[in-house]
Amino acid sequence: MEKIITLPNNIYHALIVEGERQLPYEACGLLAGFPKQVRSFWPLQNQVKSSSRFFVPKEIVTSTVEKIQNRKEQVLAIFHTHPSTKPVPSYFDLKHHPDDEVDMVILSYKYTLPQIKWYQIRHNTYTACKLVIS
Repeated sequence: MEKIITLPNNIYHALIVEGERQLPYEACGLLAGFPKQVRSFWPLQNQVKSSSRFFVPKEIVTSTVEKIQNRKEQVLAIFHTHPSTKPVPSYFDLKHHPDDEVDMVILSYKYTLPQIKWYQIRHNTYTACKLVIS
């Protein structure tokens, strides 16, 4: 059964703005909320100026996760952009994905209109989910 996630329109636009702001480098952050329902976006600062990688120190991630948990939300996905490639997890993305319980969202700027995809990651493989922007 295909997993369906609802992403509010205002958060979708915040992702696009953050991604554009970080170009030509990858942007990154966390999406949080309740199962299948995004409620908040937590942009993080990519510490490497790269168009194909992102890195955030563990202490910053831990601090952000604590803030999310204090709001009684859970981390749903790790968000990042692909400035010039398709919105598909790379080998590097899969190899370094930290937790199979957390999904991956990729926003691509390869095309005229940005494309966003949501994936479940399990054992270095990915499955696309249905993303409903409302």
